[in-house]
This record gives sequence, structure tokens and C-alpha cells, in this order.
Amino acid sequence: MAERPRRTDRERDTLAPADEIEPKGNQNAVIESRTACTSVDAGAGTGKTTTMLVRLERAIERGDVEPDDVLVLTFANEAAASIRAAVAERLDSDAAAAIDVYTYHSFCYRLVREYAYYLGYSPEFEVVTERKRRRLVGRLLADNDYGFAAASKHDGSPADLTAAVDQFIGTMSQENVTPDALQAALPPVRTLELCHEFVLWLERRADETLSFDNEALRYFNREEHVEQARESLIDYGKLVSYCREKIAEAPAAFREAELVRDVDRYLRVLQQCVTNAIETLSLDDPTTKHLPRALFGNQIWGTATSRIEQTPFGRLKHYVEFLRLARHYTDVYADYHDALDAEDALDFDELVRTATCLLDDTAITDEITDQWAQVYCDEFQDTDETQFSLLTALTDGPDRPDLLAIGDKDQAIYGWRGTDREGLDRLADAYDDHEAIELERNFRSRQEILDLTNACDYGPQSSKTLREDGRTRGTYAEADPPDRVVKVESDAIPGSTAAGVATTVSRLLNGAAANVPQRELGDIAVIVRTNRHAQAIADALRDQQLPYEISGSPRGDVSPGLQTVLSYLRVLVDLDADAHLRRVLLARYRFTEDDLATLHGQPGSLHDAVMAIDAERLTQPDRLERVRDHLEQLERFRDVYPLAGFLRRFRDLTRIEWFCTSEERAEFDRIERFVEVYDTDGVIQSLSTEFVDALAETLQGGDSDRTRGTQSADSVDVMTVHQAKGLEFDTVLVPYLSDEEWCVDGDYVERARHRLLTAALDDDVDSPLCADLAAETVGEEWRVLHVALTRAENHLFLFGSEYAYDGDETELAVSTADACLASDIEWSVAGRRMDLWASLTESFERVREIYPETVVDRTDEIAASASESPGTITYYADYGDRPVEPLETREAIETVHRLGRLLRDGQLLPAADAASYGRPVDGRDSAGPGGEIQVPGSRQLSALTTETVRFPVETLASTTELPVAMRHSYSAIDTHETCPRKHYLDHVVRAIDDPHPTSAAGSEATETNGGPVPATDDPASRIVGTVFHDVAEEAFHREYHTREAWREAAIRQLTARDLLTHREAVLACIDRYFEASAPDIDRPVADWEPLAAELPFSLEDVVGVTGDVVGYVDSIRRRPDGGLALLDYKATTERIAPDDAVQIALYLRACADRFDDPISAAGYVYVGDVDGPRVDLFERDALPSWDAVRETLAAVDEPSFHETTPGEHCRRCPHRSLGCGPDEHAPGRAETID
Repeated sequence: MAERPRRTDRERDTLAPADEIEPKGNQNAVIESRTACTSVDAGAGTGKTTTMLVRLERAIERGDVEPDDVLVLTFANEAAASIRAAVAERLDSDAAAAIDVYTYHSFCYRLVREYAYYLGYSPEFEVVTERKRRRLVGRLLADNDYGFAAASKHDGSPADLTAAVDQFIGTMSQENVTPDALQAALPPVRTLELCHEFVLWLERRADETLSFDNEALRYFNREEHVEQARESLIDYGKLVSYCREKIAEAPAAFREAELVRDVDRYLRVLQQCVTNAIETLSLDDPTTKHLPRALFGNQIWGTATSRIEQTPFGRLKHYVEFLRLARHYTDVYADYHDALDAEDALDFDELVRTATCLLDDTAITDEITDQWAQVYCDEFQDTDETQFSLLTALTDGPDRPDLLAIGDKDQAIYGWRGTDREGLDRLADAYDDHEAIELERNFRSRQEILDLTNACDYGPQSSKTLREDGRTRGTYAEADPPDRVVKVESDAIPGSTAAGVATTVSRLLNGAAANVPQRELGDIAVIVRTNRHAQAIADALRDQQLPYEISGSPRGDVSPGLQTVLSYLRVLVDLDADAHLRRVLLARYRFTEDDLATLHGQPGSLHDAVMAIDAERLTQPDRLERVRDHLEQLERFRDVYPLAGFLRRFRDLTRIEWFCTSEERAEFDRIERFVEVYDTDGVIQSLSTEFVDALAETLQGGDSDRTRGTQSADSVDVMTVHQAKGLEFDTVLVPYLSDEEWCVDGDYVERARHRLLTAALDDDVDSPLCADLAAETVGEEWRVLHVALTRAENHLFLFGSEYAYDGDETELAVSTADACLASDIEWSVAGRRMDLWASLTESFERVREIYPETVVDRTDEIAASASESPGTITYYADYGDRPVEPLETREAIETVHRLGRLLRDGQLLPAADAASYGRPVDGRDSAGPGGEIQVPGSRQLSALTTETVRFPVETLASTTELPVAMRHSYSAIDTHETCPRKHYLDHVVRAIDDPHPTSAAGSEATETNGGPVPATDDPASRIVGTVFHDVAEEAFHREYHTREAWREAAIRQLTARDLLTHREAVLACIDRYFEASAPDIDRPVADWEPLAAELPFSLEDVVGVTGDVVGYVDSIRRRPDGGLALLDYKATTERIAPDDAVQIALYLRACADRFDDPISAAGYVYVGDVDGPRVDLFERDALPSWDAVRETLAAVDEPSFHETTPGEHCRRCPHRSLGCGPDEHAPGRAETID
């Protein structure tokens, strides 16, 4: 099969000189355009950046413009860096350096700083980042009594309230809505309160008469039930009429308010919905009994109504309630602007607006605009209203610079940030001398891929028709063409979608894919919609031992080691960042708790204390001196070196990588790549708060991150669509193509409240209550899909399934509910409906008619391959003349796992001190009696000869007592209390267990998080506890919130471990967990917000203990009252008294400073069969003191083989052959008794 040559990264990035480039299609029109404003809508892969740079280069060569008269603007630092690098490759160094290349914000920063005194600012004014804005909002809420706590939907949590107000301020700022404009546009508080009274009346009536408290609706199986339900709806309709009458009787000032008129009109619409629902109720369709409570009570959280995402009453409720909140939030918004003025600071939006004001100031406009003759703006589809105003102020006018604005309307995917997809079109209205050009000739993707994107239903928005360069539509370039577009029905393949993707990747890599040549790791990318999808794909690839790299953090968090790096950098830009400095002192410099307490007792910030305190007051003064020296040097480096030079010296000086895991150390290469692109920005080139914030966002990743992903040559790349924008890959797999994964929201209106408010402020929207606010966001989701599809060069694989909006026979259908909506309502109860897979399938079929050989459905092949053995691995038992034994892949993996367990337990024979097991001395074959592979089972003393060891055996005779390296987990403590000898054997020397010649599958305790589960006499109980803990951890990381999801996870884990005999016991534990509640707290534990699961800790420098104390905390949750709770799950049948809860006391000590908020409660959650309440929360005073805990740890720190405590636990002890237990539990006797 002929295949387009795959380009290297260097070939992708290198641009040919302008005189070697032959413009094609409309590219020449762009290059030669002489209009004052040229707007270019350039499709994906059409060479827009190359075209822009060739135009720039030729203009300089012709003498039309000097390099220092050119300004290039773009959005992200990565884009600015790539443009600067491309310019440097094309032009001589002096010309390239003379061209101004900025991001929007850095350009505005330059202007405002140059004219700071003119504006009344200091040139050192502060730029407030999003992180600083949130802190400022939190301070305002803490310092002022705004009196709207009752209006908040958040349970009084300061963090939740701060986040809500911060989101409101950010949204209004992006929409260019000032506090004054909001205060003028929003109705008075009294008007909103009265409208809210109507909402409360309707909600109470629905709860009383339209819910399942109404027996007619609950049973709904007789005609009288239908009549009673209709009468309830009629009564509800009468209440709606009563509300309208109250409006008509109200004073004119209230009645004529815009909001009240809109509510009145909508109540009339609501009456029509009630009438339609009355007519729809029918015993022929039992699901219609859900219509009243769903449509008019907004009760859409149950399974039967899960397909409904917005309702007529829900729309009214959320609209009025959020207007009330907005009225109150506006006061904070106004104070926020006052605080910025008082602190001589600007946030990013205000920075752009201030720069625009400079350009509108006739006294200095010419002085600014005369600096440039031509302005080039890349990615113009991502401009928002303030940036559009900035550009028109800079370039619109007879004596202003010419503007080339280039972008792709089909890739406008940042609408959530206020960007305007139609910005390119609006340029025609803003400029008299304007030319619009489209680029549709594609130089990246095959025509089959392009036709699929061309044929997609993008809704009311238009899209360009992309064409492959040099190919006639409907023809093949090869005699035997490979697959170009492959469709896979996810529901038809066994296992999960992620497993199907991993199987496909495996087949691509080993050349087993049907009609696709063998691919390399660097050729393949899996592009997904969300980080949750990325994590699932990563897990599946890992299960198949396939190398992968995820751009950003798959769960949106940062690992502890990298968090320490970020904290260190943040300390260097904010000396008052005490929490971050504390983390650095603990994690990097290993300060003790006592020394930290001494430092915190000093006046001023923690940084001040570190620099001023007498070192001799600390127990480890040398560490303090090292910190001081490092901070002083780093602060000097910060002020002298650019980012790249600073980072290199930061790593050399602190050696911080040695305090990170191997996976975290690998991330430093990614940090360096980020620094390379960030350091090319024209303004901010040294360490700054902005850089640290940007780096944190990059490491954290996100579904909507502007940061571009990274491409690797030796791994399969996994990234979200937003991260993939601007990249291209030979082979792309796009899974999870279903409405359920792309646009189903639950309660859509609650998530679209800011859009409701924006619509209320928009004069072009007649009624926010009736308008379809989802149309634009659905359009953006289609554009997100367009970006994903057009990343593929040669091969595109689609995995999807259709989402049933009408559900099954027990669910209320979307079509049924939509039929009840009044004609004035423009929206659907489905919220953002795409019909994604159905539309893609239709497009696929149309394209397959044109290209039947290369556009194919491979569902059957992928489904069949899921159960196939993926091949064999050649396992070299030895070298040279030793035998070679082919292994099936699964057998090889099992062998590797077995060898790994032996290595972990210290039993595996190292090559340097082992006798050969590949070929016996007598030369016979090394296979066992049954032909099985011979794997070393344990260390053999016979191998310890002077010829086969790394050091002479004689040296062992002269050794003195060797210190034992130990780590004290809680399970080690528990074992020590049971039997010191067992502790010595299990946790100190890791002795092998007695042989189990007849042990049943699953009889051995598994391990969790690198440590054995706590000791217990009952192996079954041990297994049940282990599986429950693992399910709880999986539920946290994969965000399982329902009992059903937990039970599915448990069955999956039990099946994988061949432990289904314990199914009922594990499921019973899960049921008890969901029933568990604490005294005096209404909400069950399962509804408390989870913050961490299986949280690892390590306590160092414990007095009297030479090793580290390590362990895992089962769960950290936020209680309904806002406090943090530390919880430990117990699957046992016995309760633990507070004075015996050494474990809880230890955990509290370990987690004392892990969270911003203190832990206010701690205790056990009993998921075993115990009597009484299932949650015991203890007062701190009732727990063992730290001295008592430390004494226990100290006892463990002195291991003893000679000390034993015989008892019933010896019955199940794995070391019974030593004979230290009671006679009745001797090995032979024990088996007989059993």
C-alpha cells in the first residue's frame, strides 16, 4: 500500500524560503492584497501561518515595509514563540529581531507601562491574574457584610461562595459589562424578591400536588388516576393565572418593569405548557405520569427523568434566582474594581480596555500608531469584544497601520471565554477598505477525512469546504489504498470504549490492523473531549503495556513533587506565600514539626522568620542555613537571568528533582519545553507570578486549557481537543463520540445561568426565558469536533454510539416532554442536543459512497480482536547457546509479574549470584516435567560462592550488626501489637511464608498501595476489606457517586481477581457505606464532598523512631457544615473505642498541615456488620495522646524475632512452621481442624 511519507517534527516546523514557495489557490490573493484590512478565513491545514509569514517576508523584500514597522499579535505564548522562531528562520537576525511579536496581553502591558504616568499609574503597576482575583474576592467577602448569605445556593462555604462570585466577575468582565452597567440594568432587589415569591408559590404547589406524594401520580394505573392527575395540573394552572392577576393588580412601577413583563409573558407560556401536559397524560404511555413533577416541579434528578435537562418551571426558577444573586454579586464586583484602583492594579480584561482607551485618546493616538505600518493578527477567531475594539482602535483610519487578520471560524472553540466567532465577518462593517478571502485547499489531511468533516451537520452555522491539494475528488492516489476513515460502533465491541481503543492502538503498532500499514508510537494520538476520557484511555493503554503520554494532568491535579516545585517558584515571586514556603521546608528541606512551630512563632511572615531567626534556636540549624543560602541565591538569579537560565540554575542549586518520583522527574523536560515557548514573549522574560500561574495551568491541564499539548516520538499521545489544537498527527483516534459524553449536562439551565443573565442584558434577545441559549454552545461543540477530526493526516478512527434521548420504556422520553412545550418556547428539554453519532454516521455513509475502499466500518474486526491473543514474545532464557522459549503474550506478562513479586520480596536470584538455571550442569533441557518454563523461585545458598557473587563470601564473617532500613506503616503497628515476631518476619526482613500446597484461589491477602492490609484472623474478612478499600479509591478518582457505580466497580474488581465468591460480602459493605450516617448529621457520609482517598503520608523525625512512619488515610471529606473529616473504613464486626484509636490519632498528626482548612472531626465508618451507628466521630481529647502513639511507634522501631505472643491469631499465621504457636495450631493440626 502506498503511503504518504511521514514527516519528522523538524520537517513539520521548518518553513521553506519565500522564493521557494509556490502559493496555491487563494494563498496568492492573501499575499498580494493591498487593502487596508484583509480578513482571511483559513481552514485547517491550509497553511495559514505560512501564508501570513510569506506575505510578511515579501513585503519586506519589496521595500513596502521595514521590519521595525511590523507588529504581530497572537493569543498564546506558544503561538508567539512559534511565529518568532519562523520569522528568525526566514529573515536575517537583525530583521527578525526588529519585528514586534506579542501576545495581546503583553502588547497591552507594554502600552500601559509606557504611558503609565500619563494614565496616573506607576510603571510598576500590578497585573492581577485569575488566581489573585479570586484571593481578592475572598478577602472582600471576608471583610465586608454584603448581607446576601441567604440568597446563596452554596451551603455557606466561604470557598464555594468565593468561587461563585469570582466566576460571576470573570464572566461579566469578559462580556465587557461594568458594575455600573449591571446596577443600571438589573431590577431593584424588591422587584426580584416579589418575582421570587411567585417562583416559591409554584414550587410549593408542585411539591404538594404534582410529585409522587400524590397517589394518583405514584400509581397511575387507573383512569381515575389520570383524572386526578389532570385536576392537579388544572389547580396548578389556576395558580399560574393567580400569579398573573397579582402582576396585573400591582402598581405600575412594578408591573411595567422589563423583568416583570417578561415573567408575565412567560407565565402565559407556562399555562399553555400545563394545558399540553393535561392532554398528553395517558395510561397508554405510563411514563407520562412523570410530566407534572418534571416540567412544573423541575424534579429531573431521578432515573425515570434522567433524559430531561431543562424544564419550563426550571427555566423560570433559575432565571429569577440568578438575577437575585447577580444583584448582590454586583456589589462585590463594584468593590473589586475599587480595590483594583486603590492598589494601582489592573486585571487582564482591564489591561486591554485601558490600552484601548489610550488608542482612543486623540492626544496620543498618532504617537502610538505611527510606530507600525502593518499589523498581523493570528488566530483572529479567538478575539473577544475588548480585543476587537483594541485592534480597530489601532488600525482603523486613513493614517493607521494596515491589518491582516487571519483565523478559522470553524476552529473557534473558546466561546466560554467570551470570544466572538464572527469577528472576521465584523471587520467588513468596521473598515471601508476591506477584502475577505477564504483558504480551503488543505495540505495536511486526506480527502476522505476532509469530506467527513465537510459533510457534518454544523447546525445553523456555515463551514468551509476543505479540499486535499493535488487530488481529484472521488479518485484514489494509490492502486491499493489503505483505510483512511474507520468507524467503530462502541456498543458492539466487548468491554469498554477505552479497551477497544487500546486494542486498536496495539494492532496499529504491531501491523495487525486491517488494511492500515504498521504505525510507530509517535504517529498515533488519541484525542478526547475531557480529562476524564483521557484518564480512561491512559488506564487502558497501561493495562496493555503501551507507552503513552498525557498532556497536562489527566485528573486536573498536580502530583505532590511538582506541587512542591510550583510552591518553590511561587515563594520566589511572593515572599508572603507562607503556605507554599511551609511545603518547601517540609518536602525539600525536611524541617521537623518542632522547627516549623518555632518559625511560625516569630513575628511577620514565614519568609521573614527564616531569614531573621537565630539558627541555634532550631534543632537542625544546618538545614536553616541551607535554606537561607538557596533563597538568597535564587532571588539573585530571579532578577538577573531569563526564565531558561533561571530554571537551569534553580534545578542545579536545589537538586529538587531528587525529592521527586521518577515519573515527576520526567515532567521536568515538559517544564523546559514550556519555558522555551514562554521565554520568547516580548515583555515578561523573567520569573513572575504570571509565569508561575501559566505553568501551574499547564501542569494541571484541563478540558478548556489554551495551552497546546506536546507531541512525543516514543509514546502514544493522549490529549483533549483543546490541547490538540494546532497539532497534527499521522493517525488519530477519536473515541467517546456520543451526546452522553459531549453535551448531556443534567440540569442544563443551572450550568447556563450566566448565559441567562447575559441574554437578559442583550437588547437583541426578546425573552431570555423562551430563547434557545444552547444554539451557540452546540455550534461550538461541533467546532470542537471539527478540530479533533482535522488533526489527522492519513488515518482517522472514530469510536461512538448513539445516545437514546427517548430512553427505554421506563423513562420519560424527550420527544414526549418536548410535545408539551408551548410554541413560543424555542428550546428543547434536552438542553444541548447534538445527535452527534447519528450525524457522523450519516456523513460517514455519504463519504463511503464516494470512497468505498478507504472509508470502512471495522467494528467486527475490532470486536473479534478483543478476545484474540495479541501474539508471542520471544523470551530469551539466556544468551549464546542457551535455549530460546517463545511465550504467548499473556503468559509472558504473568511471568513478568511473578518475577516482579519475587524481586519485590527479595527472593529473586540476581544474575551475579545465581547458578545457571537455563541449562543444568548435565546438559539436559531446562524445562520442567510438564514442559513448563523454569523460573527461579527463591535465593539459593548454594549459589553463594566466591566465583558467583559480587563480593567475597569471607567478608560476611567479619560484618558487624547492620542497621535495618524500615518504614513503619499502620499495618506494621497493628501486626506488632498482635505478635512482635510476625512483625519482624513480615515487615522487617520480609520473610517468605510457609508453602500453601492446597491454597484456594484468593485465599492470600492482596496488597493495597504498596502495603499489606491490616492483620486479621479471617482471610475472607481481609479480602473483603481490601476490595472495599480499592473500590472506594477507584470511586474517588473516577467520580462514582451512586451505589450502582460502586457495585459495578466492585464486581469488576472481584472478577479480575477471581474473587467472586466474596461478591455478596463486598456488596453488603457497599450498601452499608451508602446507608452510613453520623449522629446529628442529616446527610449520609456518601453525600459528603470527597477531597482525597487513600491519601499517602510520611512522618519523619519522630522522636524515638529511626525510620519513617508511612501509611494511607482512607478518606478526607468535607462535612455538610463545611468542616473537614478524616475517616477510616472498617469492614470488621467489632468497634474500636476512642482510647484504642491509635490509628486515628496517628492519621490526625500526619494530616495536620495537609489542607488549607483544619480537620475538625475524625473517626471510623463501619461497613462491616456492627450494631449501632455506622459512623463514630471522636473528639480529639478522647483519642490517645501523641506521646502514647509515639511509644507504640518506638516499640515497633525495636523489632524482635525472639518475642512472641501465642494466641488464636496463630491459627492463620503464615509462619506456623516455626513452632512458636500453641500446639493446636501447628501446621498439620490446623489443617485437620479446618
